[in-house]
Amino acid sequence: MCVATAVLVAAAVLTAKVERIGALSAPAASDALKQAVEEKGYRVTLDHDWTAEFWLAKQIKTAAKDVAGALYPELANAEFVGVVNLPKGMTDFRGQAIPAGVYTLRYQLLPQDGNHLGVAPNPDFLLAIPVASDPDPEQGYLYKKLVALSAKTTGASHPAVIALDTAGEPGSAVGDKQGTVVFTVAVPSSGAIGTEKLGIVVKGAAGQ
Repeated sequence: MCVATAVLVAAAVLTAKVERIGALSAPAASDALKQAVEEKGYRVTLDHDWTAEFWLAKQIKTAAKDVAGALYPELANAEFVGVVNLPKGMTDFRGQAIPAGVYTLRYQLLPQDGNHLGVAPNPDFLLAIPVASDPDPEQGYLYKKLVALSAKTTGASHPAVIALDTAGEPGSAVGDKQGTVVFTVAVPSSGAIGTEKLGIVVKGAAGQ
């Protein structure tokens, strides 16, 4: 049974609901992925019955470091953050279509070069990879390999990028007047605090 944890109305923008759901059971997900995520997930529901289901890692590795402009500098590139099921697909931060399916989510700091400057206000992203192409959450990837795996999601040369934003209250989904919706979750971490709050953009695109 799903237990509602938060229902928030964002100033006449939309209604967003967050509820707890059961374990990850997608047939395409490997046993290693199912064991790497928490036993209960989250379902985020927006207007028009769009949903996204998230299962976050039982623990993410964090290390204190200084990265200019980063919201989450303590995360390592390619770090496994969780799994998302998109029953109706979604549009990523570049406006690319992510088809309906189940994907791993790995952290990546956007390179600050000529191809990426100004793409987003924050350089922190989650790259979506089809679960069949990323069965081992402990596997590390160099940047080019990670991008190539995520590009399988879009069928293009660019990866599927889901933006990270400033975190709010864990278990909430909040929209702003521009229509951007940020889902906040607290994930157990290896750091001194013991948890990492992440703000995941479930609706919104560059230049919106």
